[in-house]
Amino acid sequence: MAPSSLVALLVALAFVSALQQPSAEAIRIPPMVACTPGLPKFIPCYEPKPLRGPPAECWTPLSKLAPCAGFLTASDSSVSSACCDGFKYMVDYAAICFCHYSNGDIGKIVPGTLNSTRLFGLSGACGSVVRLEAFTDCDSKFDYVPPMTPPSPPPSLPPAA
Repeated sequence: MAPSSLVALLVALAFVSALQQPSAEAIRIPPMVACTPGLPKFIPCYEPKPLRGPPAECWTPLSKLAPCAGFLTASDSSVSSACCDGFKYMVDYAAICFCHYSNGDIGKIVPGTLNSTRLFGLSGACGSVVRLEAFTDCDSKFDYVPPMTPPSPPPSLPPAA
């Protein structure tokens, strides 16, 4: 084989190997943004769930994170299935209540100092993605963040005479 043919063959093999994409299993990036209809999917995205009205209060949905307390305060290294169930419920039905994490109210449910990295790590550990906007855009995007506890009922009025 002539030296120029050998060089051409090596260049062709290098070019072909550079064009080959790594397998999907080799590079796994969790979807962090909602897919936009009609646009190509250049980055991993998730299909947004239909919007529901906000819950009347956030104590009930946030209390579903109580099984995560050990993991969120870094006293446990693993995530329980009960923790993932509560996290998935929050993501699917009451993500707006994550605003109470930003303002510190979640400390009423989960005692101790919360580790933010671990809270965001629940997405990967539980396989349920929470949009970052749920933590950051509480004042600017949402018209209404439900209170932590429901308002007290008004006092009953005495019957009219």
